[in-house]
Amino acid sequence: MTRRRATAILPWGLVAGLLAAVAPCAAAETSPPYTKISDQTSRSTGLGPGGDQYCDVLYDLYVPNTASPSSPVPAILTTNGFGGSKDDQTSEADLFARNGYLVLSYSGLGFGGSSCAIEIDSPEWDGRAASHLVDLIAARNDVIKDGPNDPRVGTWGGSYGGGFQFALASVDSRIDAMIPLITWNDLSYSLGPSNDARNFIYTNSPPGASKYEWSELFFADGNAQPVLNPGTSGWTSGQPPDPACPGFDAQVCVINTESLAAGYLTPDTIAFLRHASAQYEFFSNPNVKRFPPTLLVQGETDTLFTIADGVANYRGFVSHGAPVKLVLGFGGHSGPSAPGEVNDADPSKGYLDQLWLNWYSHYLKGSGVPTGPRVEYFRDWVPYDPSGSAQPAYGSASAWPVGTTQSWYLSGDGTLVSSRRQIAAGSQTFVNPADGEPSSYSETSAVQSTEPFSSIPPTDPPGTFAAFTSAPLAADLDSVGIPALDFSLSATGSDSQLPATEVVLFGKIYDVAPDDSVLLVHRLVSPIRIADPSVPVHLNLPGVVHRYPAGHRLRLVLAASDQAYVGSRAPHTITITVDPSTPFRLRLPVL
Repeated sequence: MTRRRATAILPWGLVAGLLAAVAPCAAAETSPPYTKISDQTSRSTGLGPGGDQYCDVLYDLYVPNTASPSSPVPAILTTNGFGGSKDDQTSEADLFARNGYLVLSYSGLGFGGSSCAIEIDSPEWDGRAASHLVDLIAARNDVIKDGPNDPRVGTWGGSYGGGFQFALASVDSRIDAMIPLITWNDLSYSLGPSNDARNFIYTNSPPGASKYEWSELFFADGNAQPVLNPGTSGWTSGQPPDPACPGFDAQVCVINTESLAAGYLTPDTIAFLRHASAQYEFFSNPNVKRFPPTLLVQGETDTLFTIADGVANYRGFVSHGAPVKLVLGFGGHSGPSAPGEVNDADPSKGYLDQLWLNWYSHYLKGSGVPTGPRVEYFRDWVPYDPSGSAQPAYGSASAWPVGTTQSWYLSGDGTLVSSRRQIAAGSQTFVNPADGEPSSYSETSAVQSTEPFSSIPPTDPPGTFAAFTSAPLAADLDSVGIPALDFSLSATGSDSQLPATEVVLFGKIYDVAPDDSVLLVHRLVSPIRIADPSVPVHLNLPGVVHRYPAGHRLRLVLAASDQAYVGSRAPHTITITVDPSTPFRLRLPVL
């Protein structure tokens, strides 16, 4: 099908995913313990690369009844996920205001009544606009100050609302605590991954495989914002939007067109996306002197911003010696959270609610309340009362990575074996057909958890993949982390001077039941573009938290295509030849 080729390859910050899907509205109450001041507008100036632009930002303010000049309180700044508005944070603003925090919830630039084009969480635009809102908070006499114009302030938000926190902290050292949820580390990786980096810092050389379905969704949503929010969204410094690119900075549409034509993210696209990425504008920025204590929450089921994004952000904070906690929750852009993770009606029964409150209490109120283990992860195989907190289903560790590594080996007879002595010589040959069709199917992005999509099984067309299957497991095998595979291949039809023709493979691990039914864990796949097939390949497979039950088998698959991605445009014949003297090793993280 040509639809994989005729798609928008550009970014998005993100749908509210976890945020919109997780919880009901807070219970109605005649007089909450705070005052809400709605639909305020503030002009943020000094924006853009030249510092000469402005945007009008729409926000709501939640002021606890206890806040006063004689009893000031900490503040929390929050904004929406991609395509949302300040109203999406109503439940969380209610939670924080009830617990003694002044909350400023605003619509991000280009969304929900705030003016200007969508700038993909750029430090010069979104970061400086958020910094202006910190100034507004600092001007209040009912907020704790740590110095002149220095309020005690934390940040909270998911996806695009997670990305703004890094953009803000890269230009403003006043932030005291952050809680970014289901967000990215390097947007060029998240939208065009090639999972070849041992340290999870990706070079994009060669460029990765574009996430076609996610990108197309976001591109359409962004350019629809001026229609959804007429008169404000898409305007920059009072000037009307470009009719050819109504929602975004015009450069976004230019690089999208270039990448669409090329079949991969072009160098200009990668540079633009990296400028809106924590890895390059925050962790690697020599001008950033403060790395606030940060609670990272990443979704195990998320196919947009995966566990790898959270791990890269975690490692960034660790490298700077900053306090950090990594939580792998169940939900994300691909589906809702698990019962008892977030509970707006009764936050005492929401485990993530309590982690958020403890983090802010410790770092904004100085209460000394414990923030728990450094790493926590939701285990969907652990039973618990769904009407209560999900806490019993969470495991923990003192650091990442978790547990130990178990080695498996590819055998030439198509098996996956646990000992090098069991490796047999042999090979498997498969093809990438012209234009990548027929293609493997893993998911329909963003809607996979809903019917009819959730009932569509993953498939791999015969002759387009190699598979290696283990014997039935003697005992339950619990895997938490990011597996890695080292192997080699040979291929025809690849031209290293033309990235669109280079071999692209999609690695994945199936859970095979005794009845031969297969489960592709959370529909996750891991693409890699191979510029030189003569060089050994290192592939990071999808990060998971999963139990492979006793009697089940592991099946490692290397497929030539996937409908959710833009793969190689050239036909290839690919051969994986196993030689017992130089084994191909799968490292599986296990508890």
